[in-house]
Amino acid sequence: MFPGLVLYAALGAAQNPGSAAVPVPALFGQTCAVCHGGDAEGTDRAPALANNRQLRGTSEKDIASLIRNGRGNMPAFSSLPDAQIQELTYFVRSMNVDAFDMKPAGDAAAGAAIFFGSGRCSACHTAQGRGGSNGPDLSNIGHQVTLAELNQSLRQPDARIAAGYGVVDVTLRDGGSWRGFARSQGSHDLQLQTLDGRLHLLLDTEYSRVAAEKRSFMPAFSGTPQQYRDMVSFLSNLGGIPTGPIPAAREEISVQSMDQILHPRPGDWPTYSGNINGNRYSDLSDINVKNVGDLKMAWIHPLPYFGLETRLVIDGVMYVTGPNQVQALDGRTGREIWNYSRARAAAGTIPGDAAKGANRGAAVLGDRVFFITDNAHLICLQRLTGALLWDVLLAEPHYGGTSTPLIAGGLVIAGVSGGDDGIRGLLAAYQPTTGEEVWRFWTIPLAGEPGSETWIGDPSPQGGATWTTGSYDGATGTVYWGIGNPYPDTDGDHRGGDNLYTASDVALDARTGKLLWHFQFTPHDLHDWDATYDLFGERASVRSDRFGVQYPIVRITRELAAAPFELDLLAPVEFFACIHPTLTWLSKTS
Repeated sequence: MFPGLVLYAALGAAQNPGSAAVPVPALFGQTCAVCHGGDAEGTDRAPALANNRQLRGTSEKDIASLIRNGRGNMPAFSSLPDAQIQELTYFVRSMNVDAFDMKPAGDAAAGAAIFFGSGRCSACHTAQGRGGSNGPDLSNIGHQVTLAELNQSLRQPDARIAAGYGVVDVTLRDGGSWRGFARSQGSHDLQLQTLDGRLHLLLDTEYSRVAAEKRSFMPAFSGTPQQYRDMVSFLSNLGGIPTGPIPAAREEISVQSMDQILHPRPGDWPTYSGNINGNRYSDLSDINVKNVGDLKMAWIHPLPYFGLETRLVIDGVMYVTGPNQVQALDGRTGREIWNYSRARAAAGTIPGDAAKGANRGAAVLGDRVFFITDNAHLICLQRLTGALLWDVLLAEPHYGGTSTPLIAGGLVIAGVSGGDDGIRGLLAAYQPTTGEEVWRFWTIPLAGEPGSETWIGDPSPQGGATWTTGSYDGATGTVYWGIGNPYPDTDGDHRGGDNLYTASDVALDARTGKLLWHFQFTPHDLHDWDATYDLFGERASVRSDRFGVQYPIVRITRELAAAPFELDLLAPVEFFACIHPTLTWLSKTS
C-alpha cells in the first residue's frame, strides 16, 4: 500500500502499531503488512505508514480513496466493505495526524481531574495555565504528537525524553552534588534546573562531572484502563492556550516576589527602569570611569531583529525581547535557556511602530514573565520554561503594543500604541496569575464624561496612546503614566480645546485605576510632543517632555514645585517662550 510515500520521523521515535492508542485492525496484518511491514515502518516493497510526511497532510477522505482505488504499484481494495476501509483509514491516519484531530474516546473532564488531582501530573507539567516546571509544557500537546506517540510517552516514558528534561547528576568541584534537568548545556557551561525548581548557571570551573541518567523523571501511567482512556482524551484535547483569562489558575503572589520588584538585589534589573520609581540608577560600581575603557567582549548571542531596548536581569538570567519574541539567556555565557516566539501580525492590521517591530521589553513577577505582543495581546510566560500561561487581548481593532508592562500594587498594568493612527488610548490592569482584568482607564473621555468638554467639535476624539512605561509609588499606591498625543497629530482644526488627557501625566490608584489627578504639559498639542518619561524621588515626581523641559511636581500637594527648566540649553529662547509664554497654566491641577 501507498508506494512512493516518504517516511518522516517527526520526533525521531519509531511508531509501533501494537502500542498505538488506536487498535491495529486484524485486516492490516492480513492485507497491508506484507508490503508495509507488521510494524507499519515499511519494507523494501513499500514505504512506512507511520510519521509519513505526505500522510500528515492527507485528509481521511483522501486516504480512504487511496485504499479503495489504489495508486501506481499499489493494488486497489475496492472489494472491501466500506466499514473495513474506514477502519484501515482511521488506523493509518492515527499514526500521522495529531492527537487533537483524532478525538479519541474517553471522558476529558475525568482525565483533567486525574491530571490536576489524584494523578498529580500538574506537580511537574503545565497545562491550561497552571502546573509545575519539572516536566515539559503540555498546553498544546494535542497538536504536537500523534496518538501513538502520546501513548508511548504514557506507557514507556523512557523511550521519548523531551529536550531539556533529561536528568543529570552533577558533581561540583567544592565536593557537593546536584541532580536536575540539563535545560541547556555547552562544552564549558551548564544551565541546570534542580528538582526544587531553581535554576543554577554553572561554568565548568565549578563542576567536574555531568552524568546523564537513562531513565525519564516521569513514571509510567499506572491507572485503570478507563482512567487511561480518560487521560488520553484530556491530553489529546489540549490544543493551546486560548485568548482570555484563566480563573482556575488563581494563586497568591508571595511577599518575596513583590519584594524582588520593590527592592531589587544588587546586580538585578527586574523592571523596565531597574526600579519602580523610574530613575534607572544603579549603585553598582565595579564598572566605572577608570576601567570602562578596559571592557572586552564576553560573549555574542545573535538576535533575529533590531532595535534592542531594555533587558531584564534576575538571578543571573537575562530576559531579552524583540517583536513577538522573548528569550532567556545565561548572563555569564549568553547561552539560550528558552525562547518563546509567535508569528508577527499581518501587515496592515497593526499601527506604526508596532508594525515596524518596536518593543521595549518585558516585566517579571515571581515565576512569571509578562510581555505585550505587536497586536496588543498581553501574555504571561513561565519564567523557568517559557511556557505560555495566559493570553489576553488589550483592545481591538488596529491597536498595537510596543511598551513594557508595569508591576504595581500586585497587578500587571499594560498600555497600547497607535495614537498616531486614531485609536482610543487606554491602560488596563490584570491579575498576574489568571489574566483577569481588574480595572481599565481610558485616556480619552467619551461624551458626557469628565474631560469631554475639552474636545470641542470632535464627537469621537482619538489618540492618547500609552506607549511608554509608567512608574509606581509604592508608598502611596500611585501609578504615574505619560499619555501620548491627540489625533490627528498636527491638525487641531476639528478638535478644539485642551484635549484631555493627551500630552498629560495621569496619577491613578494602582488597585482601582481611579484617576487621582492629572497634569497636562501641552494643551491642544499640535506637535506630537506626548508626555513621555516619569520618575519620582522622596519629595517630587519629575516629568520629561519631548521639547526639552522637565517638570518637578510635589508628590503630596500635586503642585508644580518650581518653574520648569530646559534640558537642552541650546534651544532658542524664543522657542521656549513660544511654548510657555507665561507659565500660568502650568500651576493648574485637577
